[in-house]
Amino acid sequence: MLFGTAVTIQSGKLDRFRRLDEELEEHRGEYEELNERFRVRAHSVWVSHQLDGTPIAVNIYDIDPAGLQEMAKRRWDLDSAYDRWWVGWVSDVYGIDLVGARTHAGPPEQVLSWESG
Repeated sequence: MLFGTAVTIQSGKLDRFRRLDEELEEHRGEYEELNERFRVRAHSVWVSHQLDGTPIAVNIYDIDPAGLQEMAKRRWDLDSAYDRWWVGWVSDVYGIDLVGARTHAGPPEQVLSWESG
């Protein structure tokens, strides 16, 4: 199934957001292991802009529904170098505290799906 999120990028953080792939390189192995664990087949990250110019991060996942259920329950292990980096990156770029606050109550509810013939 396809799943997407959209999050506002904090003021002054668009350049860091655009360097995500570069920063992720040091943690590529752990990132790929997590994707395998949560049954993510593909992950794409985009930047879009609101009419007022505010940048928005758009993440699109092709993920097994069971993996999405597991991902929604994920807790961050701050003993892991990857988790410490990612929690810090998300806090800096999105202003979201992944450890102290849950960002979603659970997986999203799909309301429409369309495919050509």
